[in-house]
Amino acid sequence: MDNNISKLSLFNPSKLRTLLSLGFKGYLADQGWFKARETKSAVDQNGEAIPWVTYAFIDFIKDRITKQHDIFEFGCGNSTIFYAKNANSVTAVEHDKAWYERNAAIKIPNVEMIYCELVRGGAYSKSAVTTNKKFNIIIVDGRDRVNCCRESVLSLTEDGVIVLDNSERPDYAEAFTFFKAKGFKHLPFTGMSPGVTTSNCTSVFYKSNNCLGI
Repeated sequence: MDNNISKLSLFNPSKLRTLLSLGFKGYLADQGWFKARETKSAVDQNGEAIPWVTYAFIDFIKDRITKQHDIFEFGCGNSTIFYAKNANSVTAVEHDKAWYERNAAIKIPNVEMIYCELVRGGAYSKSAVTTNKKFNIIIVDGRDRVNCCRESVLSLTEDGVIVLDNSERPDYAEAFTFFKAKGFKHLPFTGMSPGVTTSNCTSVFYKSNNCLGI
């Protein structure tokens, strides 16, 4: 009986009208969630490229990236295009050869693409270090994320921050322990991501006098 009542309540005309209206107005429509869902890509309401991270983090970071920032990214895609618009440079590493070639073909002037095969704890996680450069922002949104977090600390500027996407996953708990031991603070951004129905978390790990003004 309870299940039948639940099903009937779902088809309440008022609820149905509300659900249908979400595609035309409100937060999800404003963010472009339905367009991202339909196209299976990370885009905003105008079809422009955005990262596949939480909308809360996008709102936070979009006006904080400047031409003084050099960014390293584990994993490439629409996020690379988004970050490159306002940063001085973006260096992105990718383990999937076909995806790497597709994104490298875009040829954005201030973007350097690196292809590296994935071996856990191997060269992929050390990609930022092997550039022999320092980065203001390092974004961990690819594979082997805990090892990428550990290795990337070596490539941060003094005011640098590390961003870990999907940080709610139990598999990444070791990264929190590591960052805490290194003196980093944690700022979580929880909520929905482009086209995704579940709640996710994008975390920023930072210290005082960081480049994002936290």
